[in-house]
Amino acid sequence: MDDDRLVAVVTGANRGIGKAITQQLLLQSSKPLIVYLTARVVDRGQRAFDELRREQLRAGSNALRQNNELRFHQLDVSDEQSIRAFIDYLTLVHGNHSIDVLVNNAGGVVRQNDHIVRTCDADTAAQCVQMNYFTAVNMTTWAVPHMRRHGRVVFLVTALAHLGIFSGDLPRVLTSDELTLAGLHIIENGFVSSVGKGTYAAYGFPPMPYAVAKAGLIAYARMMARITASDPRGLLFASVCPGYVKTDMTGPYAPLTPEQGAETPVYVALTDSKRLLRHNGGLWKHLKPMKW
Repeated sequence: MDDDRLVAVVTGANRGIGKAITQQLLLQSSKPLIVYLTARVVDRGQRAFDELRREQLRAGSNALRQNNELRFHQLDVSDEQSIRAFIDYLTLVHGNHSIDVLVNNAGGVVRQNDHIVRTCDADTAAQCVQMNYFTAVNMTTWAVPHMRRHGRVVFLVTALAHLGIFSGDLPRVLTSDELTLAGLHIIENGFVSSVGKGTYAAYGFPPMPYAVAKAGLIAYARMMARITASDPRGLLFASVCPGYVKTDMTGPYAPLTPEQGAETPVYVALTDSKRLLRHNGGLWKHLKPMKW
């Protein structure tokens, strides 16, 4: 069993915002951390690990004095066996309650021939919802039983997923205190099905698979905060919009750097603030809670 440093896990951390979040967690000096950089592809994850470890050494005594440690572990959040193997590893090393911070960053857009698919067809919708909604929910489902006291779960989302993109009963249902996980799955699967039938607009969905998937995560964070309210561990769930950040997905003309985009996720992950607790399950942007 390991020491008493906090354990933070970042999914999809080999590049972009995930890598920047990992970097800032590693180099911060407010809390001693063991930071797990996870990635689906071992070579890419190991390369990112080597780069960030060199940066930590160059940063000097502050980060090292806090005894922060970077570790790499392969993790494919689309593969339940991979998730289970990672959770088993954390349990073996750190004990049954082994996670203080989980940052669900892994996800993305559908690509074809190295180009982003911007059409709203059934296949694109199914892939986008799977990689951005169901994978994060599944990862969280496995992780939550192993969260420590005051553990935090952060979901990376987008401001495009605001309630205004939906019509009919969907805004009310998505924000309902009666919403269950089964109901949320029905909504996300219903979107995919309605895209295939060409009826998505009639059900109140926009032709925006990525935004619909991320809206599911915003609703999921709200739901998890509600259903774990009596959990003695005092868990905190939050959705974070990093802003319009330069990544492989957005291209070179976005105004924010990955480092700027990482600021709010790291703030929510580590800051001791009553404001955070008051907004458990809420949506954050630019270090502030925002209305969904």
